[in-house]
Amino acid sequence: MEAPEPIREVRPSRNRALDGLRGLAAVAVLIGHVIVATSVVQASQYFGEPQPLTGGAWLFAETPLVALWAGQEWVVVFFVLSGYVLSLAAADGARFDAARYYPTRIVRLYVPVWAALVFAAIVHEAIAHERVAGATQWLNLHVTEWSATTTAHEIVLLLQAGDYYYTTVLWSLRWEVAFSLLLPVFLLCARRFPLRLLAVLSLAAIVAGGPGSGVLRYMPVFMLGTALAFGREQVAAALADRRTYGVALVASPILLTATHWMPEGAWQHAAYGLGALGATGLVATAMVPGPFAQWLETRPMQFVGRRSFSLYLVHEPIVVATAFALGGRPSTIVLLACVLLPVAAATIAFYRLVERPTQKLARTLGQASSQVVHRAPPVAREPKPET
Repeated sequence: MEAPEPIREVRPSRNRALDGLRGLAAVAVLIGHVIVATSVVQASQYFGEPQPLTGGAWLFAETPLVALWAGQEWVVVFFVLSGYVLSLAAADGARFDAARYYPTRIVRLYVPVWAALVFAAIVHEAIAHERVAGATQWLNLHVTEWSATTTAHEIVLLLQAGDYYYTTVLWSLRWEVAFSLLLPVFLLCARRFPLRLLAVLSLAAIVAGGPGSGVLRYMPVFMLGTALAFGREQVAAALADRRTYGVALVASPILLTATHWMPEGAWQHAAYGLGALGATGLVATAMVPGPFAQWLETRPMQFVGRRSFSLYLVHEPIVVATAFALGGRPSTIVLLACVLLPVAAATIAFYRLVERPTQKLARTLGQASSQVVHRAPPVAREPKPET
């Protein structure tokens, strides 16, 4: 019996611009958390009764300038990127190897999250988190008692969403885990159905879900990334036209922030669809040659981009603890200046001590698992002739 051909791991060439885009998204999330930790007016737009916006506050909250710090919208960009990157090998014709994929992906997601929870718990206990009168509601939301149920949500990430006691950024990892587990379904859809139809249906689902359904609001975003991976040659051909590229580059960040500048009411459902379209446009313009990709490939953007997951996981406990240490009501500029160095140091340390070793461990476990599952069966020996 012939041994079956071993399954080879196919790794598409790394698009460095997408690393830079991850870095841009992570920095926007950081700035967003600094703002909602310091600006009562801006934080009220997300938590509690919204206060009137005037002057500069209105300009940075109700116009496309909100893209500079709209953390939740930039998380949608992360989701499109995940759908795109995890689907690339299959889009290039590689056979999906579950034995390699699942150990690799699960380790790469959960180990850094658990390490980040330990870090957040240490920071939380080291610096007192006590409710401050006049502080933003987002900051005071971090003054909560420990809960075993909430901690279980943070550890497992697939249970019912909780308050995320130590760090709120884990809400997005819940959807990352769900998509990672369901990746074969997404790949099957991309292979069986027209990509344009998948994109239209995904956007329609997002619009239908609006703010009321997390499943419809976020899971179809990953499908947009998967469709982009399978149709990237057509997208690249379309964006080769300078005019089309320019329109996409300008329109994408505007569409990304549609929930902020579009009228409220029924229009908000459409705004979520436009936001997902803008996130997809940003990924598309980053993956093709052009000024945007060139900027994302610069050394500073690459440095941050390679460490974006670490930055995303460790920044919030530092921002919150520093805000409380400064009395609970620091200015945005003061808090930003105070957290930049600690966040940078923690990011670099977390990347070196946790994320990078975890990547190596994940690859090793994935390869070992694949070899065990797909190893060749023993060759049957012919019986010796009787004498």
